[in-house]
Amino acid sequence: MVSQAFYTSKKNSRRVRMQHPRTRPKVTMSKEARAMLTAGRRAKSCNFKTALNEAWDQFNDMTKTIAAAHHKSVRYVQNELYAGHGTLRSRRNKPNMWNAFCWKKNQGNDNHNQGRDTLAQLVREHKDEYLALSKEEQDTILKEYVDWTKTKTTGTRISTKSKIVDITQTLKAVENELNSLRCRTGTETILYTTRGSTDLPLRAIVFSTEGVQNFMRSVMNIDNQHLVSKMEGFAIQGMKGAAKNHQERVSEVRAAIRDVINGGLRTITGNPRANMQWTHYFRNIVQRYQVMIVGWPDNIPFGNLSKVSSSLSELERLFDMWDKHVTCWKTVTDEEFAKMYEERNEELESGQIEDIRRRTRSDKGKKRKRPAATNDKDKNTARKKYKNNSPTLSSSAV
Repeated sequence: MVSQAFYTSKKNSRRVRMQHPRTRPKVTMSKEARAMLTAGRRAKSCNFKTALNEAWDQFNDMTKTIAAAHHKSVRYVQNELYAGHGTLRSRRNKPNMWNAFCWKKNQGNDNHNQGRDTLAQLVREHKDEYLALSKEEQDTILKEYVDWTKTKTTGTRISTKSKIVDITQTLKAVENELNSLRCRTGTETILYTTRGSTDLPLRAIVFSTEGVQNFMRSVMNIDNQHLVSKMEGFAIQGMKGAAKNHQERVSEVRAAIRDVINGGLRTITGNPRANMQWTHYFRNIVQRYQVMIVGWPDNIPFGNLSKVSSSLSELERLFDMWDKHVTCWKTVTDEEFAKMYEERNEELESGQIEDIRRRTRSDKGKKRKRPAATNDKDKNTARKKYKNNSPTLSSSAV
């Protein structure tokens, strides 16, 4: 066996030996000792869970107190606390020397209102000065910068867009994990997600793995859109919101959209009897009144709402666009109508669109006979008798 010695210096030399890992002696515990050790571990785990539950109880009580003191809902306070906690954890509070130096140099009036060019100018003109700073000067500038940042009022802003991004990214990660779990173990999953508050403009999300994609419709005879709609109503309003089914809510929104469309058409044309006609829209609306609809959303086909869309979220979005005048009626000038008419004729000739007309009778051009009478009653009622109202002369007058 060869031993190795290492020396750090001649003055303080020390022999260092390679240490072999020590093996702990195996201890055989008695039954009573094992029971005591197990009981101690269980007691520690129970105490830990009890402490966590007490902390959550205190957190819930504090949430209710804040909501009552500031006239907010408990759900709103919970959302702010949870989202704000994640934002604060990702915030960086340690000051940076370069930022402090740039702030110091930017205090002069000459460097204000220069936008993005300010940083490039600072690097060109003051880079050597920054590198030549001593430790005392750096500490002084850093202390001034920290004192200045304390005077600024900062707060955490949680926007609706950040919430939607958080939901989308989280659900995407969950979907990836569920697909991976299916590949590894063969498990199938159906996931429904909906909003629980009207403050969040989120459409309901339905996810299912490949093996159970058509399970709800084919086996359970349940429409996913109907299910998530009732789920959303229950989450927002409880049983009152879930009582009204999807078809009724969709019908109400469609009726509201039709009223807005017809009301706008009557206002812009001045005709109190004007009504929207989807089938003959160009001939009976555009050509007749020289008006057209602008701002129609791309994700909803332009046509009768009873046929083109049954999604409640899409219909609510369309109604909101009409209510905010994003989608509205517009008067068409003669030049614009001539151009539209020419483009429509080109589309008709190329077969891109089809001119819908009423189908003619199959016996057009043939003389139609009356059905023959089968009994006396039919004979009496076969021909309608008209009363002669012309004056007649009585026999006495003659």
